Amino acid sequence: MLRRLGKVVAWCSTCGVAAPVCCARRFRSERREPVVWSPGKGEALLIRNAEVVDVVGGTMLHKRSIVVRDGRIVEVATEKRGAEAVYDKVMDASGAFVIPGLINAHCHTLLPSTLSLAPDVLASMRRQVERCLEECVVHGVTTVRDAGSLPLLLKGFAERIERGELLGPRVFFAGSFINVPGGYPDFMPPTPAWLAERWGRFGYQVRTPGEVEEAVERNAGDGACFIKTAFDDRSLFVGQKPLSVMDDDLLGRLVEAAHERGLKVSAHHRFRRGFRRGVDFGLDGMEHLPTDEVLDGREVERFVSAGMYVVPTVSVAWALGGMSRGDPYLDDPLVRRSLDNRREVLRNLYPSLFEPPIYRSIMRTERNSRDPSFPERRHLMYVVDPKIFTQGLVVGRENLNRLYHAGALIGCGNDGGVPQLTPALLGLEMVLLAELTDMAPVDVLRSATINNARILGMEGDLGSVEKGKLADLVILPGNPLQNMEHVMRPNAVFKEGRLVYSDRRYEVR
Repeated sequence: MLRRLGKVVAWCSTCGVAAPVCCARRFRSERREPVVWSPGKGEALLIRNAEVVDVVGGTMLHKRSIVVRDGRIVEVATEKRGAEAVYDKVMDASGAFVIPGLINAHCHTLLPSTLSLAPDVLASMRRQVERCLEECVVHGVTTVRDAGSLPLLLKGFAERIERGELLGPRVFFAGSFINVPGGYPDFMPPTPAWLAERWGRFGYQVRTPGEVEEAVERNAGDGACFIKTAFDDRSLFVGQKPLSVMDDDLLGRLVEAAHERGLKVSAHHRFRRGFRRGVDFGLDGMEHLPTDEVLDGREVERFVSAGMYVVPTVSVAWALGGMSRGDPYLDDPLVRRSLDNRREVLRNLYPSLFEPPIYRSIMRTERNSRDPSFPERRHLMYVVDPKIFTQGLVVGRENLNRLYHAGALIGCGNDGGVPQLTPALLGLEMVLLAELTDMAPVDVLRSATINNARILGMEGDLGSVEKGKLADLVILPGNPLQNMEHVMRPNAVFKEGRLVYSDRRYEVR
């Protein structure tokens, strides 16, 4: 081992550190400017001749003028009223379509999209986190709901964004995961005390009601906007080893303690029994979908009647499915189509989103996913069981369709940060929802905007292009209700009235 390392390690002539972990530029892209244009205090911007998608009413508002002042929408006016508006700056959006800023309701902004711990990957991780935040805005995502990170470290990035030092979305987060020892996420060891003091804990392992209370209180003190736990009693990795789950007494206290502090509670789950448990214990929502069995009508009805939400994250099955021996779902046309589509997306789109070492790691994972014998080999690192995710595509889609037709509140998140996914590509999740499920395009758009704002409790400020709301606006080249792929390539993005991204097709004058 040492001799092999000795052959590959070189030394950086600039900083004198081993090259795989040094500050060499070849591992780091240049940062984007956090603002393209910013108005002065009280200065009014008129965005005219826009086609505005009304996600609340489900209609298209033709040739509208949007007046923005001090970070908020002052008016969404007809062409005639817009001509009478008083303004200081103008953007002519003729031919463009305007939607609200997208909200990624389930992502992990500190995770690097790979499980690799290779030295060059580690060297590029911090810049990749910054880049993920930047690319969120470039791809129209102006708000994220982080579903599990090191909370103090994440707050540090969020504060840099708020100070205007870093381009990125506004950040809401779950704080530290709360579960029992031996429970999900089994791949995250306890955070060392010295690191927890600086960056926060990824999770709390609780054993008593008092420890549950303390964990919820600490999350609230760290600024968490919701509490997250998990119901899975089997691992996601090859072998699917048994996992511990929170007993009824602890779960009941968790929900009570969170609600006493005004915090919602949501649970990671992939089993039908977990879905039922969430309803039984009065959780506010569920992350992901049951993918082992199809829900029956009574289970769906109870969920909808309880006013719960679900964030389905269909991108996960798209990203982590692969070849393995004895998988009956590999013959399903949906699975085959998704695998082919993923290869093309990774080849054509991903190089523009990732630092080179991380992109190379992603492509290695992709090659391994095409080898049916790969899951059976011995590995130093965790290997996800691809059969879980091929089944998830087929069964999960059926369960999502049932929830959709029953009128459930459906949010939109892509689990970006886990292997093969990035928080920036919420648009890919939207395309998958539009193409693989029964959801109408307007409902897909609602899921990523007004529905997610409701899940966050921020519908008074976010989620639609309406008077009084924050001016988070995304300008698209085409109609997303006709082709959802348009959401993946915005021409310009406003966040609170500031132009934070532009491809120069539409300019403020």
